[in-house]
Amino acid sequence: MDEIIKFLDERGDDYQQLHDLDWQCDLAILADFTGKLSTLNLNLQGKNKTLTEMMSSIASFQCQISSMIVDIEKKKFEQFVNIKDHMEKHPNYNFISKKYMTEIRAVVADFEIRFGDFRKIENLVQFISYPFNDSIDHSDIYELATKFADTFQMEHMMLQNEIITLRCDIFLKAKSSSGQNFWALVSKEKYPNLKNLDIFQGSTYLCESAFSYLKQTKSKHRSRLTDAHTLDSLRLAISNYKPDYAKLVEDTQMQCSH
Repeated sequence: MDEIIKFLDERGDDYQQLHDLDWQCDLAILADFTGKLSTLNLNLQGKNKTLTEMMSSIASFQCQISSMIVDIEKKKFEQFVNIKDHMEKHPNYNFISKKYMTEIRAVVADFEIRFGDFRKIENLVQFISYPFNDSIDHSDIYELATKFADTFQMEHMMLQNEIITLRCDIFLKAKSSSGQNFWALVSKEKYPNLKNLDIFQGSTYLCESAFSYLKQTKSKHRSRLTDAHTLDSLRLAISNYKPDYAKLVEDTQMQCSH
């Protein structure tokens, strides 16, 4: 901020709000808080992000917000580097913590509204993440089957039997802690309903990325207008496949000059 003010002063530009300590304080806390929101946003993105990871990131951020409120209330500023810098430069500044606590609590309330549905499915996601939790008893299995059946329109009794059978499967229980993709080992023939639940673990990132790439590809500057070319370009953009160029060159028949 000091460098910006100095630069504008040298140019002869006069912006009074830049010299207003209240305005500087507002800007500092906005920069700190939006920085944390940006970090959360990045944590929710990625091809391989699962619903479990995203729910964990949001739950963690909600807990961090509570600690931020305490941090501001006690004026420690351990989580607000820009505010801390502002207060060190202006030790006599009257920091009104209540003003910012009110704003942050509004964000907390907004998070509760936007992500309130996560609480409804939290125990379902926990089961999908690790179905062999010892704390799950017979009454919990009945409730899990009921919630799964109601949420995903499945047959309750079949689902309940599959959950019981899965939890008693010695082979799958042993493999669950091996670091492998557990649900890839679950038989669709033996557990048709539970196997379908795993697809709800994914995010919409790939779909959103595909639309973004499609928008870039179908610009007025493209050289071809066919649907086949668009499909090929989109497939190249979102594919994880990496060609072995050395092998391709090796297999290519070179044309000798005459």
